[in-house]
Amino acid sequence: MTSSETGRVPERLVALAQKAAAPQLTEAALVRRFGPRSTWVPARGQIWRALRDDIGVLVLLLAVDTNSVTAVPVTIELIADNSEAMLIEDEVTSLQGAVTVWPGLRRQLPSSTLDRPVDMVGADLLGRIVDRVTRPGEVPGAASSWSVDPALSEAKAALEDDLAAMAEVTATEAETTETETTSGINIDALEPEVLDEVAARLNVPLPVVLDLIDGKRATTGQEAAIMREILGAAPTAAPPPLGLVRELNQPRWRGLARQRRRREELTDSEARLAMAYEVSAMAARQTGDQEPAWPDRIRRWAEAHQLDPDAAE
Repeated sequence: MTSSETGRVPERLVALAQKAAAPQLTEAALVRRFGPRSTWVPARGQIWRALRDDIGVLVLLLAVDTNSVTAVPVTIELIADNSEAMLIEDEVTSLQGAVTVWPGLRRQLPSSTLDRPVDMVGADLLGRIVDRVTRPGEVPGAASSWSVDPALSEAKAALEDDLAAMAEVTATEAETTETETTSGINIDALEPEVLDEVAARLNVPLPVVLDLIDGKRATTGQEAAIMREILGAAPTAAPPPLGLVRELNQPRWRGLARQRRRREELTDSEARLAMAYEVSAMAARQTGDQEPAWPDRIRRWAEAHQLDPDAAE
């Protein structure tokens, strides 16, 4: 639930939703169950905590694609089976109580919204949930609650809003076509003294200036203004390699992106984009035109920046 919902939804449901969005799993328990963070791979039947900005929802994965997952939300509040909700008894999951799955709220979400795995359901239960998703309808013998309990309708509406916000595709999640940079700056015609002046004004090493001019890094507004002042133009960065963007959108690197974000007060999307350009630039210097093994390159970049992809939060 978002904070804007707290004035409308009864406190009981708000508290339950907050519990659902942040299960109390220790770091040691996560590693024992799913391995180190940089090895996490989403899989069908897993329950994950999904996060985007201040929105958190538990989701059960029904299908996993290259850059997205198909999922249904899971909440802790207990609701009798009806056409929208499916009660899962205590012994089926390890979430310390019965949970409710919402088959009618299936959504496709970017993989980058997945923050951490929290549980996994068995094949039999997953089959029953998929059956409810693909064949929606009133459960025999179960009365619908929506017409008689406005609180449940509001809870459903809040879930729909949260999922809709999470499903929005950001720039680093889009499948963009790679293009060449067209900065209009002829780097071969620049005197070394000019490049040194740019480096000094930007307070960055010379290789970073060269990467900016080559379009291997995105410029900030301030960097672009300084380069226009000195060089007469500001470079436009080409999109990072699509394979790298896809790799960085995987949840195994979310902790690394979070560390990068905190250093410079960026959003999640901005942090991933900055990482993509920096990893790409490092890889280009090391491998030339050959397609690198991106997970290895990301780890090398993290080591160079004293960041740990497996660090606990």
